[in-house]
Amino acid sequence: MLPHVALSSESVALIAIAAVYVALFAWYIRATFIGQPYWDMLSIITRYLQYQRDGNVWSYLWEPHVQHRHVWMRLLTAFDAQVFSGVALPFVLTATLCQAAAALVLWRAVRRAEPGDTGMWTACLALMLTLTAVAAVDCALPMNGIYPQTVMFSVLAITLFDSGDRATDAGLTRRRVLALLAAMAAAFGNAAALCLWPILLGLAWKTRAGRTWVVAIVVTAAVFGSAYLYRLPGVALGSGQASGAVSADQLLRIADYFFTYLGLPWTRSGALAGVGTAVGVVCCVAGIGALLRALLRPIPSRLDRLAVSLIAFTLATAVLAAVGRSGVDADLRVPVRYSVFVALMHVGFVLLALPRVVARWSSVDQRRRVYQVVVAVAVLLTVQQYVSGEAARATTTSMRAVLARFAAGEETEDMRTVVYVDLTQARRDLNAIHAAGLYREAR
Repeated sequence: MLPHVALSSESVALIAIAAVYVALFAWYIRATFIGQPYWDMLSIITRYLQYQRDGNVWSYLWEPHVQHRHVWMRLLTAFDAQVFSGVALPFVLTATLCQAAAALVLWRAVRRAEPGDTGMWTACLALMLTLTAVAAVDCALPMNGIYPQTVMFSVLAITLFDSGDRATDAGLTRRRVLALLAAMAAAFGNAAALCLWPILLGLAWKTRAGRTWVVAIVVTAAVFGSAYLYRLPGVALGSGQASGAVSADQLLRIADYFFTYLGLPWTRSGALAGVGTAVGVVCCVAGIGALLRALLRPIPSRLDRLAVSLIAFTLATAVLAAVGRSGVDADLRVPVRYSVFVALMHVGFVLLALPRVVARWSSVDQRRRVYQVVVAVAVLLTVQQYVSGEAARATTTSMRAVLARFAAGEETEDMRTVVYVDLTQARRDLNAIHAAGLYREAR
C-alpha cells in the first residue's frame, strides 16, 4: 500500500492538467484508429491464413516476421479472426492496456519512492511523457501495437527485478523470476527488447543481488537469445551489406540516424527537425553521463536505478535502430512510432532531476518557482499533445481515404506509400483476406 500523504492544492492543479492530457491520449486513440489491413498487417494476416491451412501452431507463433518474433501479434491475429472475423479492436485494446499499464507502473514506482508533493509532480510528468499522442497512434494502428507491448514488458522487467532493498522480502525471488519472464515477453513484441538483458545484469550488480542472480541472468539471456536469434533474418549494417568494412559515409548515416532517433518526435516535424536533432545530441550526452555516473558510483536509490535503466534502454534501442535501419532507406526518416521508446529516456531524466531540484531548492520561494516550472512544462506538454494529435488525426484521415479507394478497386501511385510498395501483392493479399471472410467491415 502507498503511504497516505495529504497533497497540496498545487498538486491537485497539476493532477487536473494531467487528467486533461490523458483524456487527449484516449481521444486520439479513437480519432486515429485504422482497422483496414495495410502494409505489415497484410502479411501478418495472410500468415494466419497459411496457419489455417497447415495447422502448424509452433511455426505460426515462432516463425520470424522480418527481424522479430511477433508472438503476441500472431496470437491477437488468431483471436481477432476467429472470434470477431477481423475488426482490429483487440489489437487496439491490448496496445492501449499495455501503454496504460506501463504508465501506471512508473507512477506507482515514483509514488512509493516520493510519497509527497515531490513524488506527485514527478509522477504526473512521468505519466504524461509515457501517454503521448504518438503513443496513442501506436495503440490505434494495429501493426504498431508491438511497441506498447514491448514498453510494458520492459518496464515490468526493470521494476520487478529491482523491487527495493528489502533483502528479507519473501517475494523478492518470485518478483525477479517474473522480471526474467517479462524480459523474454518483451522480445515477443519487438526484438529491441533483447537489450534488456545487460540492463538486468547491471541492476543485479548495483542491487547486490548475488552471484546466483548474475548467473541466472547470463544463462537465461544466452539460452533465450540464442533461440530467439536462431535463423533470424539479419538487418544490414549501414548500407545493407552483411559483410565488409563500414565506410565513413555509412558511419555518418548511422550517427545521423542515432541522433535523429533520440530527437523523436520533434525530428519528424519539418519545422522542428533541427531542434529535434539538437535535442537528440543533448539527450545522448546527458544519457551517457548518467550511465557513466551510475557505473562509477553506488546508486542507493531505487528511483535512480529505475531512471538509469530507462535511459540505458533508450540508448540501446537507438544503437540497434541506427545500426540496423540506417541503410534500409535512402531517406533517413526515422519512424515516429519509435518515440514510445525514446519517451522512456525522458521519464528517466525527470526521475533523476526533479526530486534533486526540489530537495535543493527547499525554501518556500524556491519551491514555488520549481512548481511554476513544473506546471509550465505540464501545460507545454498538453499543448504539444493537442498539436501532435491533430497532425496525426489529419494524417490517418488521409490514410483511411487512400485505403478506402484501394479497397474499392482503385490503384494510384500515391498508394505505394500507404497501402504497400507492391500494389499487385497488396491486392492479392487483401483479396485473400476478404475471401476468407476477414476484415470485410474494417475501416
